[in-house]
Amino acid sequence: MKNSESSFIGITMHVDSGQGFDLYPGHPLLYVERDTINLIKEIGHIPYLIPVYEDGSLPPLDHLSSIILTGGGFLSLSKPNSQLSSLYTTGKERYEAEKRLINYGLDKKLPMIGFCRGAQMINEVLGGGLANIPDKGIEHHQERLNIPADQTVHEIKVNKNSKFYSITGQDHLFVNSFHRQHMYTLGKGLRTVATSLEDGVVEIFESDDQFVFGFQFHPEKLWKRDPSWLSFFRDFLSVSSKR
Repeated sequence: MKNSESSFIGITMHVDSGQGFDLYPGHPLLYVERDTINLIKEIGHIPYLIPVYEDGSLPPLDHLSSIILTGGGFLSLSKPNSQLSSLYTTGKERYEAEKRLINYGLDKKLPMIGFCRGAQMINEVLGGGLANIPDKGIEHHQERLNIPADQTVHEIKVNKNSKFYSITGQDHLFVNSFHRQHMYTLGKGLRTVATSLEDGVVEIFESDDQFVFGFQFHPEKLWKRDPSWLSFFRDFLSVSSKR
């Protein structure tokens, strides 16, 4: 039951058609990990899973106060980074739906957050570029190292002249890492907030124009361990609830 102070927070899901390389061959799926859902519930708002219909269309979105674009779905880790393809070719239905969703959010000035693939999508829609991380470089996907998702693996440096810093007060953070591609250029209106101390990869961006943030890692998996993330998400949802 919705109370008067709760807002509907839209959450994207992964879309697959049940092909042989998908999570459950022969069974088309829409799915999402529970971490984001649990986070929204913890803070007292209502997670709304945004379905993508079979014809690629989306349901009405007028009830949403903000949007969270989640990370990617199942992809085999056996393929070298150098052989990875674009966001579009690793999820065509999802790509087209999220592109429309991001443009909707920008047009309506909805607060938006992207995690991992979700951040890459926001960046790409705004004209940014994506590149594969070199195979012989630093390992940025901790699942390949059998490290649990709620464990941090490297440090990032935060720009003190950023909205993110003004919310969290953190100039250095330890984060997790589950990506094999990185944002080598940022899109229109976006600026770098934090980079990896190891190799300078962009880890957080924010918009100059509205409450839009992208995280190359997965903070939705870290909030139980690091309370600074709850501070950020509470601020995000506070902005959402005022809409």
